[in-house]
Amino acid sequence: MPASALSRRERFALTVRGEETDRPPVWIMRQAGRYMPEYMALRERYSFRDLCLNPEVSVAASLLPRDLLDVDILIIFNDILIPLEEMGLTVEFPGGGPEIVDPPRDEAALGRFRAKKFHDPPVAASLRLLRERTGDEFPVLGFAGSPFTLLGYAVEGKMSRHAHEIRGLMLERPELVHEMLRRLTDTVVSYLVAQVEAGGAAGVQIFESLGHILPAWEYEQFATVYTRQVIARFREACPDTPVAVYSRGAAACLEAMDSTGADVLSVDWQLPLAEARRRTARTLQGNLDPMVMLSPEAVEPAFERMLDGFDWRRGWIANLGHGITPQAKVEAARRLVDCVKRLAGG
Repeated sequence: MPASALSRRERFALTVRGEETDRPPVWIMRQAGRYMPEYMALRERYSFRDLCLNPEVSVAASLLPRDLLDVDILIIFNDILIPLEEMGLTVEFPGGGPEIVDPPRDEAALGRFRAKKFHDPPVAASLRLLRERTGDEFPVLGFAGSPFTLLGYAVEGKMSRHAHEIRGLMLERPELVHEMLRRLTDTVVSYLVAQVEAGGAAGVQIFESLGHILPAWEYEQFATVYTRQVIARFREACPDTPVAVYSRGAAACLEAMDSTGADVLSVDWQLPLAEARRRTARTLQGNLDPMVMLSPEAVEPAFERMLDGFDWRRGWIANLGHGITPQAKVEAARRLVDCVKRLAGG
């Protein structure tokens, strides 16, 4: 199949279905970010909240990976915590990362933690504008945090390595946790559907960024079951729109991820792609170690190791195994994209 035979949108659609393509599509999680001088120039002019909620600014950030890296897939610039504001919580974005000012930790908090129905949120307006600017060339993704990940960040109040608050609440008040997860499930479903119906997203990704803190039985009871509900209900509304699920700690929970019914399983860098393929037939996404992006010279050998024993010709979207870091080098990201594109001539 000649390298020019497929458009980016066609390549994405075929890959999601597990069909053979000329080469895999490639994009990078957090691909518009602080490692780019051009992104930092935007941040000097606009707040992080502007980048999430102002369509013109959001689209300006979202287009940087197209212009600087020549990726195949664009994802709208946004933050997973934005829906929490619509549910009644107060989210602030100071320089050190987002913070929940009023974390919901007891029954009294349920009065300000309400399920939200979305029709045309700012992210949908941003998606429409991004699609207008790119035409039919690029598949554009929307996204949301999983119910458990959103609840974990909400209850902790900020990013936390050990997540003592949410784990303690799960143990002491599991009924309260499940009630909040049900409300978040309703919210996430509506938020994702709006990104497709009002925004025109070609696919959506669900980020399960905190699942790795849970043992297997809690992962199923508090995380997987709600992600499974999100995908089933989303698919009822948007049956032709593919869904990807990303989970940290994928080696321990790949079968649980598979059971959600997602079209694409996005795995972290600690799970070899060849092993992941032996354990699931679904399309895979990932999973170069993000630290490789610190050194452009390390990209090619790391890329070859990642593909050892793995058939990349069908059912694989090239990506990192986690979000690119602020310390990454733009040249390293370019080299990753180039590595993927050279596969078309192999």
